[in-house]
Amino acid sequence: MRFKYISAICSIFTAIGLNAMTASTDTVLHATGVDVLISENAECLRIETSDSSSAATFTEVFPENATISSEQHFRKPFIGLWGNKHISWDVITANVLAGFVNAAGAPGEIDFEQGKSYEISVLNAAAIRCSINSTHSSISAGIGISWRNYRTTTGMQLTHGNDGSVGYEPFPSDVSPRYSRLKVFSLSFPILFTQKFRIPHARHLCLQFGPVLNWNSHASLSSRWINSDGSKGKFSTNDVAARRFSVDIYGALELFQGIGLYVRYSPQSVLRASPALGDFKSLSTGIVLAL
Repeated sequence: MRFKYISAICSIFTAIGLNAMTASTDTVLHATGVDVLISENAECLRIETSDSSSAATFTEVFPENATISSEQHFRKPFIGLWGNKHISWDVITANVLAGFVNAAGAPGEIDFEQGKSYEISVLNAAAIRCSINSTHSSISAGIGISWRNYRTTTGMQLTHGNDGSVGYEPFPSDVSPRYSRLKVFSLSFPILFTQKFRIPHARHLCLQFGPVLNWNSHASLSSRWINSDGSKGKFSTNDVAARRFSVDIYGALELFQGIGLYVRYSPQSVLRASPALGDFKSLSTGIVLAL
C-alpha cells in the first residue's frame, strides 16, 4: 500500500513538473506516457514522453531492482486518434505553402515572371498521420487546395482558342498593357513522409518529401490593359483546357520550429493541347509553415 501511495504521488508531481519545464524553457513536450520507477527507497525515477511532434527521455540512474509502479497516458483532445509507445495516429492540418512559381519550358517571349507569379497552398488541410515514435518519422495522407498564378507584365497577352488552348501575342500597339495571367486551382492529395533529426544544435531540423496527386478542377485566363482614351479593358475566360490530373514531386526542409523551405515540381505539362506555350511544367519554391 505504501508503494501505491508513493507511485500515485510521484505520477502527479511528475506531470506537474513536466508542465513547469515547458513553461521555463523553449522546448515544449507533449506527454503521451509517464513511467514512474520506484525502488525500495523511492529515490529514483525515469520519465519518458513521446508523441508525433517531440520526444525526449529523462533518465536517472536507478537500481536494478526498480519496478514500474505506475503508468499514465495523456492524449491531445480532438486530435489524437489512437496510440501506444511505438505508434500513434492523429488528425493534422499542416503544410501551408507560399512561394513563387516558374513556368519551366515556356517560350522566352511570353516571359512568365517568377517574381510576379505565385503559389498559395494548404497541402494538408486535413490529413491522417501515422507516427513511429522510435524512429522520429511519420507518414501522412490528406487532402488540400492549391492556387497557382502564372503572370506576365512585359507586353505579351495570353490568347484563347475555341478548343480551350492557350497561345500568346503582343498587346495591340494602341493600348497600355497591364498584365496577362493564367490561374490554376487544384484539389491536392499528398502522401508525405517526414523524418525528424535529433541534432543537439538543430533540434527542429526535419525533412519531408513525397508525391502530390492533383485534380486540377479549374483554370482561367485573364488579360487587362488601358485603352488610348484612358478606359480600362479586359478579357477573361474560364474555358481553359488544363490537364485534369497531374502528379507533383514535393520536398521540404524545416529549419526553424514550424518554418521551412519547399520545392514542388510537376513533370507533366500544366495545359492540354497548347503547343504554343511549349507544354510548360510547374516549378515552385518558397516558404512552408507547419510541417
